[in-house]
Parts: sequence; C-alpha cells; structure tokens
Amino acid sequence: MSYQLGIDLGTTYTAAAVSRATERQHADPEMVSLGDRAVQVPSVLYLAPDGSIVVGEAAERRAATDPDRVVREFKRQVGDEIPLVVGGTPYPAHELSAILVAWVVQRVAEREGGPAGRIALTHPASWGPHKKELLQGALAARGLNVTFLAEPQAAALSYAAAERVGRGSTIAVYDLGGGTFDSAVVRKNGTFELLGRPEGVDRLGGVDFDDAVFTHVREAVGEAFDRLDPADDSVVAAVSRLRRECKEAKEALSADTEVRIAVLLPGLQTAVRLTRGEFEAMIRPQLEESVDALRRAVTSAGLAPADLSAVLLVGGSSRIPLVAQSVSAAFGRPVAVDADPKNAIALGAALAVSPRPESWPAAAIPPVPDETPEERTGPLPRVTDPPRPPVPALPPIDPAPVPPTGARRPAVVLGAGGLLVAAAIAAALLYAPDPPSPTPTGGTATSVVVVPQLTEVPVTQPADDQVPAQDQGGARPGQQQPRNQGGDAPRPQPDEEPEEQPTTTTTTPPTTPPTTTTPTTTDPDPLPPEPVDPTTPPEGGTEPEGGPENTGEEVGGSGNAPSSDTPAT
Repeated sequence: MSYQLGIDLGTTYTAAAVSRATERQHADPEMVSLGDRAVQVPSVLYLAPDGSIVVGEAAERRAATDPDRVVREFKRQVGDEIPLVVGGTPYPAHELSAILVAWVVQRVAEREGGPAGRIALTHPASWGPHKKELLQGALAARGLNVTFLAEPQAAALSYAAAERVGRGSTIAVYDLGGGTFDSAVVRKNGTFELLGRPEGVDRLGGVDFDDAVFTHVREAVGEAFDRLDPADDSVVAAVSRLRRECKEAKEALSADTEVRIAVLLPGLQTAVRLTRGEFEAMIRPQLEESVDALRRAVTSAGLAPADLSAVLLVGGSSRIPLVAQSVSAAFGRPVAVDADPKNAIALGAALAVSPRPESWPAAAIPPVPDETPEERTGPLPRVTDPPRPPVPALPPIDPAPVPPTGARRPAVVLGAGGLLVAAAIAAALLYAPDPPSPTPTGGTATSVVVVPQLTEVPVTQPADDQVPAQDQGGARPGQQQPRNQGGDAPRPQPDEEPEEQPTTTTTTPPTTPPTTTTPTTTDPDPLPPEPVDPTTPPEGGTEPEGGPENTGEEVGGSGNAPSSDTPAT
C-alpha cells in the first residue's frame, strides 16, 4: 500500500511518521518506531572499519569502547567547509546527514513492506539555499528525491490537525529542539505560508542545557574530577553514564523542583543537589536570546505581537517551564504547547506530502470558524420527525374535586380554536329566536325546545355517601340554559346528606308530551333562571321511583343529569 513519509532530522534525535491517506480517504499520520525502545532514534552514527554503519542506540553503546568512530551532532555542521574526522577519515556533515536519512527510509520500507510514494524532510528555518542544495545533492546520489519543508511550517501543520485554526490566523512558532532553535511566523491560507524572515540560533538547544548541568556537577565535585584518567575505559564509561544522569535530571526538573544527580566515578561516589531555580539561572541568558530571535521574526513579517493569534511552542526543550513564562511575558499572547512537541514536526512533514486537506473527508479535519456545517460535512442528514416541545396542559374546566375510585370521567381537551367555536355556538343558541312550536290537537300550543339526541351511555353510580347533590335547576320557557359544568348549581353543604341516586340511568329524548304548557307567546326578554332548591321536586308532581322525569323545559340537563363530578356525554 502506498504511503507518504515525513522525516524530522534532528540534532540529537531523528523521528519519522507515515500517512496512508489517499484522494478519497483520509488517514491520520502515525509515528514509526525507529529505535528498539523508543519511537525516536538518537542521531548518532558508528562507522565501523569494515565500512558498515550502525545507527542510533547501538551506535551510542559503541561509544564506550570505540569513541573515535562515533559521531554525533553533525547536523550543526551542515554547510561548514571543515569536515568531521571519524576513524581517521574526513566526512562532510551533509554526507553524514544523508547517511542517516537513507537509513531511516530503508528502515521504514522494511516495516511497511515497500518504498514510500513521497518523502518530506524538514530543516531549520534559518537554513539558506546553500545548505539545502548540499544535502539534496547527497541524497540524490543515494537515489532519494525529497521535498524540503521548514520545521516551523511542519509544526504548524501538525498543530492545525489537532486544534481549530481559522483561515487567516497568524501563528508565531517557537521551536526549541535538542540542538538548534528556530522561530518563524506562518499564516493559514489553505496551507501555511511563511511570513517575513525566519530567525534562529544554530547552537542552542537541549544539549546545551545538558552541558550546563554537567558543568554544575563537575564544579561541585571539584578537583576529584580533574584527577581522572581520560584514557581509562572505565572512566570513559562512567563519564558517559554521568552525562545521561545530567540529561535525565534536566528533564525531571520540568516537573520537580529539586533533583539529586548520582556521581559514580572510579574512586568517587557522591550525589549533587540541583534545584529548579539554579537550573533556570543557568539557562536564562540563552532563553532570552531565543526570545529576541522570535521578536525579530515577528518584526520582519511586518506584524506586532498584538497581531498574533497565538505562539506555538514545539520541540522537546519547550517543556521547560521557564520557556513558556518568558515567551508569554515578552509577547502578551496566548501560548500553546503542542500535545506531542517531540514528534510534532515529523507528523507535520507527513501531512505536508499527503493529499490536500480540501480533499480529505470533513470527519478528519477539525472544523474551523470560517466554514459552514455544509462545507465541513456536506449536506446535513434529514430529520423526519423532529422533536416537538411538550404542549402545556390547559387548566381544568371542572373545579369539582376528583371523582372517587371507580367513576369514569372522559377527558376533554380543547385548544384555543375549539374554545372560540364552542363560545360562538353557545351564543348562537342563547340569543337566536325560538323556532315556531306546533300546536297539538285539542288545545293549547306549547313551546318545544329542540334537544340534540344523546347517546345512551351506562353510568356506574358510586356509593351513596360519595355522590354530591344533583342539579335540579330548570329553565324558563323559550330560554336556552347552558350545560351545567359544576359551577352554577349550589353544592351541598358538609352537614347536608346527599340524595339517593339510582345505580344506573340512561339519557333519552322525551317521548311523551310535556306536562307543563305555556302560551305560544315568546318572551322577548328572557329572565335568568330562578334558583331551585335541590331538595324540592320540580313542579308537576312528585318524583317517581327511578329518577325525575325529563321534561321539554329543561335544556342541557334533565332530572337525572350527571353530577358535577361526572360530565354529560
């Protein structure tokens, strides 16, 4: 499977990352393990007498027994006319760098099962055309064609792949690595472009801080260190171990405030105490030099510190707390530390030679403020049934208490439109003229009010002691009385006994002529209904067994009207 390779050729460590992205499918870059115990490999070469080359950790181990054939920190010498002598043979620094890059390409090809489709190689932003041409020629002689990329650009690409960076954002990159310092200003316009002139310091990085700690230990030991024999192999091995202890102490001071460095030399076993304040006092002048270089880079881009969106810190040595404090105090801008400062440049190099970000699926690209959701993810999915807000419950129409258990009460739900229609119908029935009444044979005409036919619904009557008094109110002739909703009829007092009610009643239209007759003259101004004593039977006789008789005079309620707790059907 084809892949893209990004290589971070560092002064002290070298790292590589691969990207398997295509034009149709995005894939996040991944680090490739170059060393036996770590992702990165030390930038150290051992040139054996037989012409073989050992790289990385194995080369470091050879330094204890054959130090003359071990070379390190050759990246600092690229472009220098004076070659480096290794095992009695002179080697230009760019040739040694090309040897290490070729070893990385071969190592990755063995792990991936084939060569890379494209290769990106990072370099310090302060490198000019001369240094890049020397290294490019040495790589071409080994059959390698690479794309050069400035380290600040690669760092910005890696940062933008993990964080939201809006189009047009301007970022100042502060890259403090193991052996060099680089600073540059980049702006996002689709990709990241360099602004102004990059600034850097060739001999400033983690190895210089390691030397400062080693010098502190050597001064603390005193003359005992000067009496050691440098030709003794045991002394050489002990000094190499002491240097590793100084490096680990430097890294530990990023989290701790005090460390103790073990000194185990022939004839000398002790420990040296070092605090964070002492370490910061050692490196403060060099950090101030790096801050000045970053300020020059910002000025060369025609910008002021206030024009910067953020200052990005990359490189392993940028984890030193004093670095963030110094940069923040000098520029007054937000300081962003990359999540993986040691590998950020290698990851960004792999992204640089991968398909363009515009062709990647939006799921792999963090959304930026200047993009709409459609631009990031395409058409949004259709939602067939969007959630609706709950409809607030209407206040209860019947203020009567909740009916006892066993009584069924139909639920009535009316909207605003339903209430208006009901009010209009009630007004029309109340104020409309009465229809002409037919005159029955043999006598006096009667006024008949048309009552809608009701459906017979069986009603289960609760116990006698739980039924409130029924509404027995009548209506004057020619007048429409609205249905009783429990608010017009008088309620029984607590000391009054409710009337006995039959267990089952049915509501039917009257089939016999009304017992009460009135003149046919219609009262033009109907009077309001007179209050009726609920305990007194209506006129026309006593109440028969089984409930009062339904007459034509009643509208909206009969002698067996439901109670205020049971609305009519």
